[in-house]
Amino acid sequence: MKRRLKPIAFWPALTAMLAALTLIAIDQQRFIDFTTALNAVLIHTLSPVFLYSALGLLLLCLVAFVSPLGKVRIGGATAEPIYSPFRWFSVSLTTVIAMGILFWAVAEPVVHFHEPPAFSGARPGSDGALRFALSSVLVHWTLAPYAIYTVAALTFALGFHNHGYGFSIRALLRPLFGDRFQGRFGELVDGLVLFSVVVGMSAVLSGGLLLIGDGLRVLFDIPKSSMIYALAASCIIAVALLSAATGLRGGIQLLARMNAVLFIALMLYLLLVGPGGFILRAGGDALVTYLSDFFPRHLMTREPANSQWSAKWTTAFFASWFAWAPLSCLFLGKIAQGYTVRQFILVNLVLPSAFGILWFSAFGASALYFDIQDHGALYQVYKDEGLAAISYQLFSYLPGSFTLGLFFIFACLISFITAADSNTDAIGGLCTRAVTAEDMTSPFAIKLLWGAIIGAVGWGSATYLGVDGIKMLANLAGLPGLIIVLGSAGSLILMLVEATRQSVQVESES
Repeated sequence: MKRRLKPIAFWPALTAMLAALTLIAIDQQRFIDFTTALNAVLIHTLSPVFLYSALGLLLLCLVAFVSPLGKVRIGGATAEPIYSPFRWFSVSLTTVIAMGILFWAVAEPVVHFHEPPAFSGARPGSDGALRFALSSVLVHWTLAPYAIYTVAALTFALGFHNHGYGFSIRALLRPLFGDRFQGRFGELVDGLVLFSVVVGMSAVLSGGLLLIGDGLRVLFDIPKSSMIYALAASCIIAVALLSAATGLRGGIQLLARMNAVLFIALMLYLLLVGPGGFILRAGGDALVTYLSDFFPRHLMTREPANSQWSAKWTTAFFASWFAWAPLSCLFLGKIAQGYTVRQFILVNLVLPSAFGILWFSAFGASALYFDIQDHGALYQVYKDEGLAAISYQLFSYLPGSFTLGLFFIFACLISFITAADSNTDAIGGLCTRAVTAEDMTSPFAIKLLWGAIIGAVGWGSATYLGVDGIKMLANLAGLPGLIIVLGSAGSLILMLVEATRQSVQVESES
């Protein structure tokens, strides 16, 4: 392992994570104060940059799709796919969304419905607030966020498979900066991304532990405790590492398909036994509102200067997506061999966005329907018990609520296991020099170490920091992710220009 290790990428990131874990353990208040101050500077100062960048990346995906670059096959004209189309889509979808859609699908619409910002012009609990709530969720969880991943992953896929660049973040920047990021400085960039993504993964795991803890309390009357969180985190990380040890063609794709089937089953169950007509009407209205106000909502042009709503919600979510993108793109790019650029954009941007529209319409509209019928009961659960408990209140209105709750807890477990599986695989490759397009395996010992750290920080965050602290952790990882993803966008533009030039040259010669 020592021979293959990238020391400058590995040791600073490891030291920083251990320091953060130590501070959480011995002085939670100081850690919260420190992260709160950093979070305020990051979100409030750079909010427009996150918003405009996400929209710009979406437009870049559209240009790449219709350009000559769209015909390019990742890995070359004779490359064979690693996965079948459905397995590829399942792995890509579940790698990115982790437990986010489980945590926020019910909680976020309920909060927006009762607490719409003044600039929306909607009264709390009104039809306008309902449209605002569901359309806001689509802004945060469909096209623009997936474009962040797609641009970074596509740039890496072309560099890694078609140009022979190494398995590192430097592959994203090499077309733009040449060899300037080689050597120690390049490893330092890898280490920065490594630290950022481990923080982001720990934050998402924390949210999942809160969901699982509330589920066990509701279903089995087991009080939430640090011990319960520790057991859940240990189980999740252990299974993820066991799966990761089997390689790309083993546990990862099996878990991803199981995960995708679970999501589809949950969504169909709500449509069949829940308020189906209301879901279709409210979801359709939200989609129309989302599309008709597409640019103002993404750029927040109607928000007054003194409003903090977008900083707390839209920018915070986008920062979290940027935080995950640099490392997730390594895995997403690695498994894309054998497919064209257009197919890549379809599977990593268009289809996940369509899934997100259906998922958030089903869960969000169902939650709002029962909240209205029961005079704000779900919102009251949020006020009394926190965001994670709202999902189980929703299930209490549906047939088979106990079984549905068990199913939901299992979905939480499988969802993060799938994401941790793929990301620990990418982390292992980022820390070592030996991963190539011909041999894409990474050392299990590295995966084990970082998996344990993610579990420990996730446990500490769920136990001591709560939802606000978890969001701040994810936000803080967003700045380095933003810089790297924008750099990858510059590299992709250069690849697009070169592909267009070659296409024009071939046409002129013929």
